[in-house]
Amino acid sequence: MISDPEKTSMAGGQPPAIDASDDPPAWQVVLWPHRSLSKRGLRIFLTILGGLFTFFAAMTFLAPTPYEIEWGAHLGVVAIVIGFMLAAFLLVWGLFLRNYRDARYHERIAIERNMLVIEARHPKRPVKRWEFRPYWTNVRTRTTRHIENQLLLSSSGRIVSIGAFLTPDERAELAVEIENAITRFA
Repeated sequence: MISDPEKTSMAGGQPPAIDASDDPPAWQVVLWPHRSLSKRGLRIFLTILGGLFTFFAAMTFLAPTPYEIEWGAHLGVVAIVIGFMLAAFLLVWGLFLRNYRDARYHERIAIERNMLVIEARHPKRPVKRWEFRPYWTNVRTRTTRHIENQLLLSSSGRIVSIGAFLTPDERAELAVEIENAITRFA
């Protein structure tokens, strides 16, 4: 997801909060992973999933048993089915929570005080920051066996890959946008 300073929200949700400095950058763009399911949508999904699991658990409990199977064995099967459904529900819930926590990751690319600044912010890790002289910065994309249009910024022997979570077309567009910003503001 790409954000301009003028825009406050996009299709994937709200952009992450950015620290406001005294001297605003001449240009900046904020990138964050797209999340197609809102928190409300997640609640609805989990409610439906929980309702389905409860229905199937009740059906398992109420299912008629052949006369040769004891009631205790039937309850054992019901307990296994309910335990499996509960474990599956908790796994889905936990994975979605982790996905939303990881969605707080964002990258900020800005031109400020004649420097091209790249910041990568992850909720559980320290901020990574790189600074390049815009005039000497090379912006390019490359395609490897595993990654199409990998976006690389390089200068003085340092290379930084940005926007790994973007689509290949978005990375190509971002490369052009960064080159244009460097030309205009550097």
